[in-house]
Amino acid sequence: MMNKFFMAALASIALLAACKDDEEPNTEKPEDGNYTGLVLNEICGGDSNSDDDWVEIYNTSSVAINLQGVTITKIDEDGISEKLYTYPEGATLAAGAYDVKSRTSNELAAKISNSKQVSIVLEMPSGTQIDIFDKDTEVGENGSHSLGGSYARIPDGTGKWTIVSKATKGAANSDEAPEVTEGDYSGLVLNELNGNDPKYIELYNFSDKEIDLTGVQLKKDDDKIVYIAPEGTTLAAHGYLVLYADAANYEEGFTSGLSAKKAVKIELLSPKGELIDVFKNLTIDGTEEWGEDPKYNGDDAGQAYGRQPDGTGKWYLIDSTEGSSNDEAAKGEEISW
Repeated sequence: MMNKFFMAALASIALLAACKDDEEPNTEKPEDGNYTGLVLNEICGGDSNSDDDWVEIYNTSSVAINLQGVTITKIDEDGISEKLYTYPEGATLAAGAYDVKSRTSNELAAKISNSKQVSIVLEMPSGTQIDIFDKDTEVGENGSHSLGGSYARIPDGTGKWTIVSKATKGAANSDEAPEVTEGDYSGLVLNELNGNDPKYIELYNFSDKEIDLTGVQLKKDDDKIVYIAPEGTTLAAHGYLVLYADAANYEEGFTSGLSAKKAVKIELLSPKGELIDVFKNLTIDGTEEWGEDPKYNGDDAGQAYGRQPDGTGKWYLIDSTEGSSNDEAAKGEEISW
């Protein structure tokens, strides 16, 4: 009886030892390496017509990069973090090469929203950030690409993020994506802002030639890009462009609100992010605390903020002249900052 019990006990100990060996493989994370030149380069979010969500990374350096343990992580609109993909042992990326991980190849663990706030983070094995794409910051709140398009760096690897109509999956963005170049914006200005209904921002071209606005941006309150002019957008000589607030996309206007009761800063930027013009409605005490009580309140008299004369004049509280000249509008208090 004792022999049977002793033999059973030995068998149990051996079985537990075997299970322990099976259940506890070496899970030690690889050490961080040198990731200089490794960037997120192009991202495609899902929509109702396609499940081909994908993330492209690019090695801008002149040497191969060891990717073992590097992770692509998604942070959704609720701040929930989810690992989409972790590169396995032996994974490398050659100098000047691209690598794409996609849903259709069963590599990404989850979809990427093309309408909600989302961040895609490229991380070292330790969790330290290598690069990040934050959709609302880079392309504007509610900004989204069309079917067949993507969010891409222009120029390839090093440039600003923009929305392109034709994705270049696994290839250089500058080869086929719409080229974003600096034009002559010397006649382009912010001309009128109305925080009452209808809420809008008006651009004006006081030059004698048409201006190509492709890629021109609006930035609000030192924070988010709220407008990127779609490819082919132009503004005629001495013409006006009215962009309405709370638009669903950039073809309709800019994707944020605009209040006559709040301090606000609107910057007009070139495609490369260089300042073209700026409007500021400071706080009552003259500080730049956007969203606080405004120094100039257009809500009191139902007025807009406009230049008089058009394009080159000072800013005043004026009667709204949506899409037309401010020159004859009733003029109130002068705005300064």
